[in-house]
Amino acid sequence: MKVREKICESVEIPILTRCCFCFPLRKGLITFAYFNTILSILDVALLSYIAVNRSSDLTGESEYPRLIGDTTFLVLEIIMCVMFIAALHMKHVLFMKVYLYFEIVFSIVGFIYSLVFLGEETASELFLILFQLTLQIYLVILIWSSIVKMERDDSVKYTRERDNV
Repeated sequence: MKVREKICESVEIPILTRCCFCFPLRKGLITFAYFNTILSILDVALLSYIAVNRSSDLTGESEYPRLIGDTTFLVLEIIMCVMFIAALHMKHVLFMKVYLYFEIVFSIVGFIYSLVFLGEETASELFLILFQLTLQIYLVILIWSSIVKMERDDSVKYTRERDNV
């Protein structure tokens, strides 16, 4: 038996039917995606403003490259969120799976990135890092549940329909 099959058999991911225990799953994910995109755009604007207008005020040489890295990751997140929004509206499972894998990798990289700069962080920021990781795990479970539901209900659009010959 392959390792992947063993993992799939031993790990059971819950299938959720509601987002935040009250919203329908798909509408809750759409709301989250729009909210996340808006916050990311505001964050990019703020970080760009800081990088351009206050570059002389930044303490240490490590702050400026960190701002550039943060901004780059946020732009990537915005692009992927827009793709996720389109996938949710079109019920396109393949794009949803791409976003799911992106979210998993992005969460792990973001958590490790946060731990690297942990020496400079305060206790409240550590709490926010752990809270964000918890929310990202919840989001991954919601996306997985939506994908499973769409595949189960046959409301999947992998490819365009072909004309009958």
